[in-house]
This record gives sequence, C-alpha cells and structure tokens, in this order.
Amino acid sequence: MANKSDYKKLTRLLNDSAVELIGEELVFKVHYWGAMPQHFDNPLHRHSYFEVCYVMEGEGYYYESDVEYPLLQGTLFFSRPGMWHQIKSQDGLALLYVAFEIDEARSKKESIHRYLQLLHNNRIVVPSADDTITAQTWRTLLTLCKQDHYLVKEAVRCFASALLVSFYPEFSQSLEYEETTDKQQVSAYLQRAKLFIEDNLTLSLSLQQLSSYLHITERHLSRLFAEKVGQTFSHYVQERRVQKSIELLLETDWTISRIAEETGFESIHYFTRVFTSKIGVPPSKFRKSQLSEIPH
Repeated sequence: MANKSDYKKLTRLLNDSAVELIGEELVFKVHYWGAMPQHFDNPLHRHSYFEVCYVMEGEGYYYESDVEYPLLQGTLFFSRPGMWHQIKSQDGLALLYVAFEIDEARSKKESIHRYLQLLHNNRIVVPSADDTITAQTWRTLLTLCKQDHYLVKEAVRCFASALLVSFYPEFSQSLEYEETTDKQQVSAYLQRAKLFIEDNLTLSLSLQQLSSYLHITERHLSRLFAEKVGQTFSHYVQERRVQKSIELLLETDWTISRIAEETGFESIHYFTRVFTSKIGVPPSKFRKSQLSEIPH
C-alpha cells in the first residue's frame, strides 16, 4: 500500500529521470508526471498534448464533451489533445498521471501515424484495468520509487517508456463487433441507437455520446445511419425532435416553450425556426389549425 511519501517520491523520480523517452520507433517528450494521493476537482480545461491517468483508489467522475464517465479504483482514462475535460471527486482520488507528446522529428513515420490514431479513437476510459500491462507498469513504477539502488533511475526510464508505448494497444483495442457487417448485429445497434435517442430527446445528443453508449466508434455509427437509415445522425435526431413536438402539441396543453425544452431544442426561437422549416407553419399555428379540425 502506497503512502503520501511514496507518491511524492514517484513524482520527483519520474520528473527527474523520465522526461525524454527514446524507443526504437517512438520518442516521447514528457511535459510532466504526477502522483497524487488525493486529487479532487479541477476546472474545465483542455491540453495540446495527451494526458493519461490511472485511479489507484477512490471514486469520482471524468467529463469530456458533455459525457460523464464514472471513475473507480482501477479505472484507466485519457484526455486527447484539444478536448475539453474535467475531473471531479468529492472525497479525492489517488491518481497517477502523465502528460506527453510524440517527438515526430525523431520517431518513425508509420509508428507516429499508428499512435496518433488515438486522436480519433472512441475508447477513452477502461473501467477495470488493474490486470492490464499499463496498470501493472504503473504499479511497478510506484514500487521502484521505494528502492535505494544506483540503477533505479535507469529502470524507471525503461518502465516509463514501456508505459507510454502500452497506451496505444490499450486504448485502440477494437471492441467486439465494432466494424461488423452482420445484418442481425447492425440491426441491433440501430435499434439500441434509436431507443436511446427516443428516450433522451430532452438532452443535447451528440454522435460521440451515443457511440460511447454503444461502444463503437463515431465513424462506424455515422456510417450505419448513412447507409441503413438514409440520413445523417444529426438529421435523424432533429426529425425525431420535430415528430415528438407534434405529438406534444396535439396531445397536451403544454406551452410552446415547455415543448421546445422537452424535445431538446436550445431555445423557443430555434424550435420555431426548425419546426416551420420542416412543417411549413409555426408550432402555435399548427396546433390551432389541427385542433380546430377535431370534431366536438
């Protein structure tokens, strides 16, 4: 069991000896290493580099692009360059983390291209990662900081380099059925996608949010909508919002403002504009004309 002193030693040791990691195919420039026994909230922010974190103990949440991911002991997660994100924890997380980028001038082109595919990958959280090579390497580094040996720094550099290399296979793993063309599986994905959309129309739905829920890539989900539904994801969602609003206009006495909110439109003005574009008349006029035709 690591104590506060161990976390401080690991932070110092890594930042002293593992800021430039030279491998056969990739060279990494590390901006900083961190080992915190109690990490609480941080502000919404973004980086120009990768940051990978491992939860040793505690509970909390990781937020990225309006999606909330639970953090528990053993969770491995990473922040991609340019993505707004935030970590929150009420009681604090024991967290190990590293921020880095690839030294492209000193790395092999094919390896750079392969590693940078993580920029577009959908898998950013591994919930139970304790048995992965990545987690085991983190724990080895924590153990090494307790050693008093003249070769400790050399060992730390080796394990630190192996750690950064291990991120690619861990976060780029193809999930089962991800690119399947099996008709039954495709149908199941689309059914789950449509049910999720229908049940969450009040939310600001995104392709990333839905692909995370289904555990497939955004690219694959986008292609399923285009090829099997004949619409883009955003057009399908907007159409379902309008159809739901029609039902509410005819079946309830709710205000136009409440219907706009219940169907996920950001404002009554945007709702009115989209509805008028799709149906040909504003929602209030549509309701009045339809209800006047119902016999009393």
